Amino acid sequence: MWVRGEGFRFISIDCGSNEDYTDEDTEIPYISDKGLIDTGIVKTVSSDSPANLPRFSKNLRSFPQGTRNCYTLRPEQGKNNNYLIRATFVYGNYDGENQIPEFDLHLGVNEWTTVNLTNAGPNGFYYEVIHVPLTDYIDVCLINTGRGVPFISSLELRLLDNSIYRTQGRTLTKMWGYDVGRNPSDFSVRSFFYH
Repeated sequence: MWVRGEGFRFISIDCGSNEDYTDEDTEIPYISDKGLIDTGIVKTVSSDSPANLPRFSKNLRSFPQGTRNCYTLRPEQGKNNNYLIRATFVYGNYDGENQIPEFDLHLGVNEWTTVNLTNAGPNGFYYEVIHVPLTDYIDVCLINTGRGVPFISSLELRLLDNSIYRTQGRTLTKMWGYDVGRNPSDFSVRSFFYH
């Protein structure tokens, strides 16, 4: 499941894709979530969505059944390491309802955040957290809170050097992020502050 990339290892999952592929712009390999979860329904964003959406944003997996649906990630390096986890959500009116859902995101049994895409725009939004698992696996769970059907477009896991963020076994959530002056024609460079 792990892919080696320029000195670090990562997992990039295209939720709802039926095949593995390498993104043409970023050269990041994405794997399908077919073998990682056996619940949910694969959907595609509306044809009215922006044409320049990344490939991993065009499909998604929705979870109309059950209160709790989880992806279990098993990083090769195991527990007690810092991991950046990024979950991306692009609604794209995939269900034709034009009603953006709101739901919770958990790491195992612990609440990570409430997914609220009201102000996200057509390109969606992503949530990030730096997490140190105490087990050899990480459960990322979508929780139906009765305010619409949970869904997810992509899920990414990046191993971080333990010296970069001293978490002392806790989780760090992104408070804000800044673009630090990249050329608009380059793919995104991200700089963030965690709390």
